[in-house]
Amino acid sequence: MTTAINNYDALGLSQPVPAATQQSLGQEDFLKLMTKQMQSQDPFKPMDSAQFLGQIAQFSTVSGIQSLNSGFASLNDSLTANQALQGASLVGRTVQVPGDTLALGTSGSVAATTMLPSSGTLTATVRNAAGAIVREIDLGSQAAGSVDVRWDGNTDAGERAAAGNYTVTAQLTAADGKQQALTTEIVTPVTAVLLGAQGLQLQVEGGRTVALSAVSSIR
Repeated sequence: MTTAINNYDALGLSQPVPAATQQSLGQEDFLKLMTKQMQSQDPFKPMDSAQFLGQIAQFSTVSGIQSLNSGFASLNDSLTANQALQGASLVGRTVQVPGDTLALGTSGSVAATTMLPSSGTLTATVRNAAGAIVREIDLGSQAAGSVDVRWDGNTDAGERAAAGNYTVTAQLTAADGKQQALTTEIVTPVTAVLLGAQGLQLQVEGGRTVALSAVSSIR
């Protein structure tokens, strides 16, 4: 009568966990298998030293990778916490971020900035949500470089504009009369810091959120 031999029992290991719950051998199982292999080898035909060293190297590699993964996880947690602290310190500070939307309150002014590739006459235009022009700001002749555009919140008629979001565009007119549209960045206070799946996000006036990495300047 033939008796079925369980290979795991012969090696002194417990029954394997079903494939649904265990997909690979762990460090402990790997070490037990290697130790059992050494104990069961034929003394007249010992395991080839190259194979033995290869298995030790594999075990060391597995152990090293797991330690490395653990180290990276700890480093990531540390960096995330440090980034959160840095972001929290920005609440109440004024930052410069890409965009063209100005959040005007019931009082005070709002500002943007633009980069001039060359000297010329700079004009900024503020529009409401419907696209109608609210204010045209003539900044006169400007040299190449960064120029701030500040809007006091008044319309061309001299009245205070309603609180809300407005868009600002900038245009450069060169000495030869050639006009060029320029990109703008918004100068705005940070109202809150959000930490989520997308990383650290800064909430600025108007409810808009931007990534910390998008901040080009802190004022």
